[in-house]
Amino acid sequence: MCGRYVSPEQAAIERQWHIGRHNQPNLSEPFAARYNVAPQQGNPKNFIPVVRQSDSDELELVQLQWWLLPFWSKEPRIKYSTFNARIETVAKAASFRDPLKRRRCVIPALGWYEWQELPSGKLPWYLHSAKGELLAFAGVWDRWQGTDGAIESCSIIVGPANSAFGKIHDRMPFVIPPDRAGPWLDRDQTDADKAMELLLPNPDDAIAFHRVSTRVSNARNQGADLIDAV
Repeated sequence: MCGRYVSPEQAAIERQWHIGRHNQPNLSEPFAARYNVAPQQGNPKNFIPVVRQSDSDELELVQLQWWLLPFWSKEPRIKYSTFNARIETVAKAASFRDPLKRRRCVIPALGWYEWQELPSGKLPWYLHSAKGELLAFAGVWDRWQGTDGAIESCSIIVGPANSAFGKIHDRMPFVIPPDRAGPWLDRDQTDADKAMELLLPNPDDAIAFHRVSTRVSNARNQGADLIDAV
């Protein structure tokens, strides 16, 4: 699972993806990094930055709800969790199979948190690029249209953890490296099998990790100190 992550500041995403302000259709004010992002429904203030291919085939930076709302939903909220899409079922599940073919995206991240379950309680870990680079989580997005307007939303695709981290937690997001980002975001590529071939396990030496404070377990706690090692 990936239920909490660290979102980069707007300027860092612009530099990484070479996205100009004219390709940010639903952004008004520049946003800062957020160090304890949690999935939610219904509050645009908590939407997350997402990179996708626009109708004009350019990359664009948008803010979407991190809790996928399928286009066919009868209501603007759903009761079951869709902020993660499992690799084992993403191609078949009703919520994700069409987005996997036609609406793929990446979610820029500085890193993410996972919790190790021990008899004494849950211990949080922070995972990030071993080289200190921005990560690009593989994601899918959808657009729901209601009488009061549209809601665009997304999900992060997760699978088995690599062997380096697997002893601590059994799941992690798929990270899309630069050489696979183009094919992943290409909206003209609608073959689900080919899209799935781009989702390769994270190499053991690509992701570093360390223990962090249990303060991160409360989503109300924020601040750069949350990623400090303890």
